Amino acid sequence: MTVKSMAQMLICLISLNFLAPAQANAQADAPSMKNADGNFRYDHKALQQIAEQFIRQQVSAPENGEVRIEASALDPRLVPKVCQQSADISLANNARLDRYTTVEIRCELPTQWRAYVPVRIFMMAPVVVAAQPLTPGTLLNASDLSIAMVDTQAIRAGLYHDIESLVGARVKRRISAQEPIKASSTCLVCEGERVTIVAGQKGMRITATGIALADGLQGESVVVRNQRSNREVHATVAGLNEVTVE
Repeated sequence: MTVKSMAQMLICLISLNFLAPAQANAQADAPSMKNADGNFRYDHKALQQIAEQFIRQQVSAPENGEVRIEASALDPRLVPKVCQQSADISLANNARLDRYTTVEIRCELPTQWRAYVPVRIFMMAPVVVAAQPLTPGTLLNASDLSIAMVDTQAIRAGLYHDIESLVGARVKRRISAQEPIKASSTCLVCEGERVTIVAGQKGMRITATGIALADGLQGESVVVRNQRSNREVHATVAGLNEVTVE
């Protein structure tokens, strides 16, 4: 399996866990206060904490990562709500979990009420980022890269988790410091550029010149066109502007 496909698979697996359906409904056991009459009292802070706790119970952290849950701040002037028992909680409109979601908190007695709390979910995972600003054409070395915790749900592209897999790659576009390195931003073999095609068996080595028809990193399979024969062949990326064929 290639580095790029592994990165994309990891993002997919994270997304599958992240988008799992939430429990249909639950009861609030997060902070609330009982009045003298035994009813539960929910102010704006209690509603926010209840919403965060409910969402936290529905999601799993990515490998070596963490989940951050942030409820939107409710108006502190909100009149505290009273419920005869612990309030019921669910996702508003029976929605599925998403990066942005809304929690519905409701009660039937002594009076019916509903509160809606917007919540933001951050799925933080360690990924490779630029240690400094990078310009197109830069050949990456380890000092150009670092690992940082990034919200992977905010990026819909292949990400990398291993610095070594990018060493020697060429930068295709400007990358800001601390920006995640995406699969579309680098290549050892770059689409449209000239490459050396190497073929050999039992000590024999034959080379030809070709044009890459796709981007690729170390060990990935790409299609190249032999400039002499005009034939397209599948090759494996072996280094900067070099591919091998069997």
